[in-house]
Amino acid sequence: MKNKNLFWILICILGGVLMIIGSATGSALFYQYLYNLALPYIGPEFLPFFQVILTILEYIAFYGGYSVLVGAFLILIKMIRVGKIIIMIATSFGVLGLIIYAITWAVGNFGIPLDPPVQLILAQIYSIFTFNSGMAFAGTVVAVIGLYGVKRSEKMEKESSTDEEKSNDTKKGSKFCPNCGATLPLKANFCNKCGKNF
Repeated sequence: MKNKNLFWILICILGGVLMIIGSATGSALFYQYLYNLALPYIGPEFLPFFQVILTILEYIAFYGGYSVLVGAFLILIKMIRVGKIIIMIATSFGVLGLIIYAITWAVGNFGIPLDPPVQLILAQIYSIFTFNSGMAFAGTVVAVIGLYGVKRSEKMEKESSTDEEKSNDTKKGSKFCPNCGATLPLKANFCNKCGKNF
């Protein structure tokens, strides 16, 4: 594992620890609110599936920082995709709380007029969150930055391995079409795939 990836995993762990110290946990009320909003639009045959998905999301978000630590551990043992999904779900409640806080603050301080139904929904969602812990929000932000760093380092690692494969192929006597990227013999004067002349 590359040092950069390990660095970002440590950032995720730090974010998870800060979330635990700040008691960052999701709320069952929020998921119940989502369920009630979506209920009229869900067919009866999909209702059990929807309930299971919401329950899984609720548990991951409820354990907040602990879920982030589990996600970081999974990334560390090379279960990268599952770990990233768990961290994303665990931090989503805090990120949503920050967004709702910012919107409510902007509406209140700048006097932005909203339709009454939108104002009611915003007030209901705002009442679900607790905004008394700066440590919880700081931990959420740090964990999100760590997750972004893991994704970025993984992408850079893939790009570098692709570049290495291309250079190895070139050394073996092949080249690539500058137009479509197809692999061609070293002596080719045109691309068999797109017809580009060299």
